[in-house]
Amino acid sequence: MSSEKQAGAASSVSRFLLDAFDGVLGSEGHDAEARKASFVSANMFAGVIGLVAWPLHWALWGPVDFAMTCAFLCLWAPLFIGLAVRLGWPLEEGQAASAFCLCGFVTLVAVMTGGVASPAMPWLLIVPLEASLSGQRSALLRAAGLAIVAFLGVALLSLLGWLPVSRLPDTLSGPVSAASVFAALLVALLALRAFQRRSDMERADYLQQADFLRSTASASPDLLTRHSADGLVLFCSQSVKPMLGIQASAFEGLSPAMFVHIQDLKAFELGMQRTLAHGPQTIEVRFRRRDGSYVALEMKTVAMRGEIIATSRDVSVRNARIADLVIARDRAEQSSEARLRFLASVAHELRTPLNAIIGFSDMMHNEVFGPVGHAKYREYAEHIRDSGLHLVDLVSDLLDMSKIEAGKFTIERQRVEIAPLLDECVGMVSGVAEAAGVNLRYEADRGIYLQADRRAIKQAVVNLLSNAIKFTPSEGAVTLRAKADPNGVVLTVADTGVGIPASEIGRIGKPFEQVSGTKALHKGTGLGLSLVKALTELHGGRMDIASALGDGTTVTLQLPFVPADNTSARDATLVYPERFKARA
Repeated sequence: MSSEKQAGAASSVSRFLLDAFDGVLGSEGHDAEARKASFVSANMFAGVIGLVAWPLHWALWGPVDFAMTCAFLCLWAPLFIGLAVRLGWPLEEGQAASAFCLCGFVTLVAVMTGGVASPAMPWLLIVPLEASLSGQRSALLRAAGLAIVAFLGVALLSLLGWLPVSRLPDTLSGPVSAASVFAALLVALLALRAFQRRSDMERADYLQQADFLRSTASASPDLLTRHSADGLVLFCSQSVKPMLGIQASAFEGLSPAMFVHIQDLKAFELGMQRTLAHGPQTIEVRFRRRDGSYVALEMKTVAMRGEIIATSRDVSVRNARIADLVIARDRAEQSSEARLRFLASVAHELRTPLNAIIGFSDMMHNEVFGPVGHAKYREYAEHIRDSGLHLVDLVSDLLDMSKIEAGKFTIERQRVEIAPLLDECVGMVSGVAEAAGVNLRYEADRGIYLQADRRAIKQAVVNLLSNAIKFTPSEGAVTLRAKADPNGVVLTVADTGVGIPASEIGRIGKPFEQVSGTKALHKGTGLGLSLVKALTELHGGRMDIASALGDGTTVTLQLPFVPADNTSARDATLVYPERFKARA
């Protein structure tokens, strides 16, 4: 186990030293993490050397003075800079700080060893070189500024005669200067080597990206093109062959007039201009194939350095599908129109004999021309009259619903006072409620006005009241309330009837839908609530249903004072919205 630990420690030390020598020798890592590791190791290595040099100076030359202490601080600083970068400090900031420390160390050594003539002065050239390794122009400019300021400061001290006596003996001045210049040249060469390595790696990355983009463009079914500002084709991908039937080399160099449909040429040129002026655009144009036919393309363009990059996709199939959908929609609308005409004709043909049946049965029931004899005849006449009225209502509901689905039902908006309108509705159903033994209650605020179709609102309220009475047992209650709120008028019809199961509330309000189990007990087609919902939404409102089985039902209509689209101010007529039209 101890041998494994020793091997691991040796591996870590060797890796640290290799990273340090990479940083010292100017080697560039293949990625940001590798460059960071080299920088951290090199600075920590330099800081450790500075720490070791401190006791050596004490042993060989004795205690250090203030100037030497500052110089040693500049040597120790890289240790802390390396640790900071390792803990998350930005690498670029660390490189700038390292260059600052090098500049400080060189300046202090130059001041103590002869000023401008000091062997350390050539190292001021290394300061901007080290900062340039960061690849940041700002770091290079800061380091170059520091080096210039340091040189001018040392030169000014030399001119003023304020420099201390050189600590470098004259006998060693020549060899030390030669060694310093040689070392500075060596470091400069290593920096140039690092620049070369970085340039080679960047070039390799660019080539790799270019190969990737070229492969992607070749594999993509979309056509990738590069255009000049006037639309001239500068490059195109190999997708041009299956799309247009010509080679890429033949397509390159063509002007727009040679491949764009003449009717789309202006839109193509305008799209190119807008791309350069305003950013990415989407253009739909037709390109000419080799055989003279045209293909519809959707071009997405983006500007880049005064040129335009375009990605074009064949949308012929999509456009054909859209055309088919338009044809299907037109056919559906025609079918809806035919159905509406048929229902209108049938309604007219049915209403004429029904009116006669209702009228004659009324006369028989009231014995206008004398007694009919047996009492059963009067009872039968009443049944005939009731059945005829029910059939007339059914025909009217069917016709109204068909008009709604076809989008042909119109309403006339006018200023309507709600209370008198509801008085009429209550009067119309009060007889039915009394006959059914249902207590009809009515509460309404006076002075409420609404921009609405009087007939439509009346029909909606009567339908709600009729439904409530129909599904409320004897001795039950139906309550109609009307009140104003900040957004409009709220009409509520609440009953104490059988209620609606929670699972079926969602489908109530759709045409021909009824609560399960009620069809046998109560006659009807299931059109009442669907008409109410449609009429309410046409006025810009909505219908809400709250119910529970056995606890009755509450239907709420919320109607705005003024329609959201201000239709009444325009022409006082509103055609039913698109969602009520027949769908293909």
